Amino acid sequence: MPTTYILMLIFSISMLLIAQKYKDKKEIKIIAYILSGLCFFVVSAIRYDVGTDYFYRYAPDYIKMGQGIDVTNLEIGYKAIVSVCLLISKDYAILFAMTSAIIIGLTFYTIYKESPYPVLSVIIYFGTGFFFHSLNLMRQYIAISIVLYSYKYLIKKEYIEFILCIILACLMHSISLVFVISILLCDREVFDLKRTIIISILLFIFGKYIWHYVIDLIVNHTRFAVYIGSKFDKSKLRIYDIIFNAILYIIIYYLYKNTKEKGRKEKFFLNMQACSLFFMILASTMYLLFRLSFFFGIFNIISIPYFLKKSDIDSKKKIVVLAVLIITLGSYITKTNIIGNADEVKPYKTIFTQKNRKYINEK
Repeated sequence: MPTTYILMLIFSISMLLIAQKYKDKKEIKIIAYILSGLCFFVVSAIRYDVGTDYFYRYAPDYIKMGQGIDVTNLEIGYKAIVSVCLLISKDYAILFAMTSAIIIGLTFYTIYKESPYPVLSVIIYFGTGFFFHSLNLMRQYIAISIVLYSYKYLIKKEYIEFILCIILACLMHSISLVFVISILLCDREVFDLKRTIIISILLFIFGKYIWHYVIDLIVNHTRFAVYIGSKFDKSKLRIYDIIFNAILYIIIYYLYKNTKEKGRKEKFFLNMQACSLFFMILASTMYLLFRLSFFFGIFNIISIPYFLKKSDIDSKKKIVVLAVLIITLGSYITKTNIIGNADEVKPYKTIFTQKNRKYINEK
């Protein structure tokens, strides 16, 4: 893992610890919170050729739109962001700065508002690879950050505000529409342990056939039909990702069952991780489903700290849960981003160290 990412995490955590120490001094707390998120923003904003889609998608599309060429397979909301950036500069670096501000801003704002343990939330955000995904799947993570922010409206039954947020997310990336199903997953413990095990086994065995039925019924009539028959139409069995999501579900379920008062929020958090697991199992049939799982898994950054705070288990058991969680996160990030270089976030480079950046931009 490049030193830049490690230093970013250490600095962010240090600022959060300062905010916690001076929680009664509002000015210091606010400054520390801002600095904690700012380091993630800076690393994301000034990156150069970091993330698979940096030059495969985002920089070329920005240049085309700057030349007056319409890129038809982009959502209107994302095009609006590009248009605003083009008013500021023809240099595509501004696009990565603005999108980083949106993603990191909404994510860290939600952490500060909703997580009882912001330090743990930031560690989960880093360890699950969500931050690294955002360096690659930029449009999708703009949408995911909006979805994360919107959940508070769903919990409060403020459905108009929630739907407006989902519409905005869809204007950034249309697969955000999948999150509408969360409306059905707030008031009931839909995916308890027994149901989750049964559904997981059925999806593991029959998922391929179920998904091809969905393709015929829905996907063939959307812009994602281009995936069919392409290299993205196939996907390998992601055993490691499935195990990782299963462990997170078990942790959340254990804490959930040891929480006395189970309301709308608690049921929502449990069901979100179950959905993340289901989509990860289905991802063996098509890569697109791997990406759908992120819309539900992102809630781990606030659900796990929330349950750790609210659970009735004693402090020794909480330490054990934390140890299992940290080992799981450490193993996962090592396997995916450190060894496997998932999302192609290594080596880390900045816009200030690339002499040929201007040439590429002009070309």
